[in-house]
Amino acid sequence: MTNSENTTTEIVEKPKKNLPKPYLLTRISASFLDFLLIIFLFVGFEAALYFSIFEPLGYHRLMDESQQVLRDSHLYIFDEMRGFLSITEAYDENLTPEENYDIPITFFYTNDARAIENNLLEDYSSSKIASGYFVEVSEGVFERTSEATDVLVKTFFVSAYDEAVDFLEEDPVYVNGVEKTFYIVIFTVLFSATLAVSVIQLLIPLLMKNGQTPFKLAFKLCLADARDDTRVKRKQLVIRFVILLSFNIWVPILLFARFSYFTLIPIFVSLVIMSVTKRFSGPHDYVANTYIVSSRDIVIPEKIEHRDENEE
Repeated sequence: MTNSENTTTEIVEKPKKNLPKPYLLTRISASFLDFLLIIFLFVGFEAALYFSIFEPLGYHRLMDESQQVLRDSHLYIFDEMRGFLSITEAYDENLTPEENYDIPITFFYTNDARAIENNLLEDYSSSKIASGYFVEVSEGVFERTSEATDVLVKTFFVSAYDEAVDFLEEDPVYVNGVEKTFYIVIFTVLFSATLAVSVIQLLIPLLMKNGQTPFKLAFKLCLADARDDTRVKRKQLVIRFVILLSFNIWVPILLFARFSYFTLIPIFVSLVIMSVTKRFSGPHDYVANTYIVSSRDIVIPEKIEHRDENEE
């Protein structure tokens, strides 16, 4: 006599990876409009910080101190529309090179305490004689030599002016003001950007059933779990947000702080990866195991369906 046992086997349906993917242009359009929303929020947050904490942090005082150093030097010209301009930028063709450059440089070396301590006026006078373009007719009074053209003299003064500016920009008051105001701006920008991105890319998606941002919802796009084509999980949304924030916001801003030429490289890398992959997925999607799908006329399952099959 043979006994037969009923065994229960759990069969898990394999994911079919067949959720409809959106057109790249559709995804880019939704992302761009979400980005504009982020910019709008960022400007609002940064304005709020400017009028609330910039003064207690000493931003305005430090800016005034730095600008006063520039005014006192006479090496910069202040324009109401364009701010502080170098003499080279504001060069007046109606004046001689001496009137444009020599008078401000001589004033700076004569009146600046650090310049006086370093005997820079004497060095400047010596460099005039050494150039061969000037002769000293009396103490501190120079005239051009006959062969010194405006072009040659201007070239000399541009070099002398650049040296004076380099020395000016080492002024402790100026350096302190520039550095501290720069860090205040960088950190407030990081904070405002983080807050703005958090609202659009984390808070709203966490509140939505399928992790949509405002314009992904408008364009009928949503996120799915790339592992099994089910509804995106909250943990995935958090991971996706952290990578997106780090790679596309923090890294570019911090790069700008030190290496401005490389600021857009992380964003460019993300766009390239999105353009060449089958699912148009960026680094944040790969790390979080998510991808964007079109939600038109479909319902993304919350989990994989299971079924039991009894065999005798």
